[in-house]
Amino acid sequence: MDVTDLLRLLALDPADLKPAPQRSASQEDSAARLGPTPGPVPCVACGDPARSTRIIDTPDHGRRWLDLCRDCLLATADRRRPTVPLAATLAVLRDAAEEAGVTVRILVDPPPGA
Repeated sequence: MDVTDLLRLLALDPADLKPAPQRSASQEDSAARLGPTPGPVPCVACGDPARSTRIIDTPDHGRRWLDLCRDCLLATADRRRPTVPLAATLAVLRDAAEEAGVTVRILVDPPPGA
């Protein structure tokens, strides 16, 4: 997901995000930002304590910190995964059942739009 879409999804104005350094942030930078001193950094979307931070490069406002809580991070995670063809998955299941000496019935939902 590109930065513009991410900010739109979270209903954020990049001008409201804290400026980030021009250099790449290290794990130590992120840990220090999320650390206990002076207190937890709030999620920029909902205000809960942030559990993740990263630097995004916004078109009009430059580099900004994006601090997100667990729920907001998961809501914006790219969940696309490489798909395994159904036939290959079923073959593995059949082989495993045969090896285990059990009989199984495999039920699959039709793909969306089928």
